[in-house]
Amino acid sequence: MIGFLPLAHVFELLAESVCLLTGVPIGYSTPNTLIDSSSKIMKGCKGDAAVLKPTCMTTVPLILDRISKGINDKVNNSSPLQKVLFKFAYNYKSKWSRRGYRTPMLDMLVFKKVAKLLGGRVRLAISGGAPLSADTHEQIRLCLCFDMCQGYGLTETTAGATVSDKWLVKF
Repeated sequence: MIGFLPLAHVFELLAESVCLLTGVPIGYSTPNTLIDSSSKIMKGCKGDAAVLKPTCMTTVPLILDRISKGINDKVNNSSPLQKVLFKFAYNYKSKWSRRGYRTPMLDMLVFKKVAKLLGGRVRLAISGGAPLSADTHEQIRLCLCFDMCQGYGLTETTAGATVSDKWLVKF
């Protein structure tokens, strides 16, 4: 797991406590050093996620919006042919994903390169603290090839009172 939220965020405290109790290693980061294009990363250096290669993470919508912006910037800075191919792959995967199918060949050829942004091994990200926009949720899920779960709960009382339906259906 990669931990970068403050422990005052009770959801992060709960996630890290579960990891400690079950023997899951935790790598620590900050939002400013999480990905290669983060503000405190020197040009040519890798972000913490690329170095730690986590399999799960807890996050907040602000960080996912930054990751989404990083994906969009990288696509927009690519050649016109690459943009067209990426848009086609994204729309194709989106269409088949809504029908309940996976696209393993497309993931391997196109989206695993994008997933390296977070180390390439993330299987689950749990977002809390605020509502995540539907566009960001879909883009993260499709481009980074992992399941997204959204939770809600008052920090003062509990870490998670409710969890999104889509995630529960899969498990």
